[in-house]
Amino acid sequence: MAWNLDLNRRLALGGAAALAIGGGYLAFRGKGGRASGARPQPGTFYRGNVNEPFTLDPTMSDASWEFDIIGDLMMGLTTENAAGAPIPGMAESWQTSPDGLSWIFKLREAQWSDGKLLTAEDFLFAWRRLLDPKTAASYAYFAYIIRNAEAINTGHLPGTALGAHAPDPHTLQVQLKNPAPYLLEMLTHTALMPVPRHVVEAEGKSWTKPGKYVCNGPFLLTEWIPNDHITAVRNPRFHDAANVKVEKVIYFPTMDYSAALRRLRAGELDVQARLENNQFGWIKKNMPELINPVPQLISDMVAVNLGKTPFDDIRVRRAINLAINREAITEKIIPVGYIPAYGIVPPNTANFPGGNVFDFKNMSAPARTIEGQRLMRDAGFGPDNRLRTSYMIRSTAAGSYRAVAAVLQQMFALVYIDADIVPTDGQIFYKQIQEHDFEMAQPGWQADFNDASNFLDLYRTGGGNNWSNYSNPTFDRMLGAAQNDPDIVSRGQKLSAAEEILLKDEAAMPLFFWVSGNLVRPYVKGWVGDAMDVHRSRWITIDEKARAALFS
Repeated sequence: MAWNLDLNRRLALGGAAALAIGGGYLAFRGKGGRASGARPQPGTFYRGNVNEPFTLDPTMSDASWEFDIIGDLMMGLTTENAAGAPIPGMAESWQTSPDGLSWIFKLREAQWSDGKLLTAEDFLFAWRRLLDPKTAASYAYFAYIIRNAEAINTGHLPGTALGAHAPDPHTLQVQLKNPAPYLLEMLTHTALMPVPRHVVEAEGKSWTKPGKYVCNGPFLLTEWIPNDHITAVRNPRFHDAANVKVEKVIYFPTMDYSAALRRLRAGELDVQARLENNQFGWIKKNMPELINPVPQLISDMVAVNLGKTPFDDIRVRRAINLAINREAITEKIIPVGYIPAYGIVPPNTANFPGGNVFDFKNMSAPARTIEGQRLMRDAGFGPDNRLRTSYMIRSTAAGSYRAVAAVLQQMFALVYIDADIVPTDGQIFYKQIQEHDFEMAQPGWQADFNDASNFLDLYRTGGGNNWSNYSNPTFDRMLGAAQNDPDIVSRGQKLSAAEEILLKDEAAMPLFFWVSGNLVRPYVKGWVGDAMDVHRSRWITIDEKARAALFS
């Protein structure tokens, strides 16, 4: 989704509030917050949402904390139930051809929040806009599953050539390039959501501002105070508005996880989307009711730019991989149950056989260091000729992640690599790595849907999120073969073979796979742990009596 998270994609410094440790309520800036000593407003859901969004335009969004908000405001052909599984959204039914290449979606009677009829043409407009090279949407590749989409995005065909048509306002016909057993999950993603053509064309980029934002989801944007909060209220024109239980949702950027925990304890937040790993022990001992770790399709990694010397040398890349002591990081630096990662695809990914790991997994740490030193000497480096490089991290990342970077710096030093840690503003961080303007960096990735291709596509030649600038025609062909395979089992085997190529090329330096770090008050009902970590406010109810009793 897209990252991920204090991970994937863009980050912005969360707004600070005047904090008081312990009981009582805190004072917020902005008219959407509560004044000191005030009680929660009945019917209002207060969400700690990790970061300040860069955009609320579904076409342009590329961060998980943006997805969490947009997913409350907008709805695609399919959407998610409380457990994160795909269910009918704007499409109330669909059918597909035996070969899985042709789909027909029947749209429900629905309106935009301004009363205009939502039609299949709104989907076509959104998808063509996504693929228009002038839009420069980082998630344009997400639509490549549709026939001719890639050729449109690369400027070889006009947008009208897209394999999608609207024979009438309530019918959308879609022709795929290859079978996609995961299509219904893909269609929940923001990149494939509709946008209101009549508003986008009239307002341009400003269409996402409060007062101009027109949506089709369960909530409607009413307020956006940058770096402070975003407010959305129940959308009366949503097709299932009668079953939306909370009247208002307020999202707070909460990159300072320690401060967010204090806000949660004080009653300013009902949910915090990430925990402070350094305080996990305290939370587990004192407030165990807040946590329910669930394995996630999320990974952290080290990225190196293969387009720059000496990272184009496989010996240097392998030395870096050997130097990373993943167990030390997951057991001592962030001991919350994260899984040391020796492969690219997280365990329990759907329809994926797994089993691929780096061949050095069972080597001892000292043996790995010795081998890494040998490889670096073979590559021309050594104790008297050390590799000097930069290691870019997000300046707004939580304290535990800065600690991970510091430990990695020490690990790299053991194999003659001196990496200067360079804190970088989150938005700039992801822009730079997308443009390959870095040497080493520490990003992460959250799956957009439950399929191994989510992680392997990060290394496809020319991919929008191919940060490492990796290119291997054999790997690309294997991914292509998997895409064209309608059989789930053999498709998974091909994806596994592609992962094996990546590992042999030392193209990736995975660190660990996540478990969920959400902190959820027990009076929040309808929050269900799931591998995709998707939690739509539409399904939430608040036990107001329990909340009031807790903070009376």
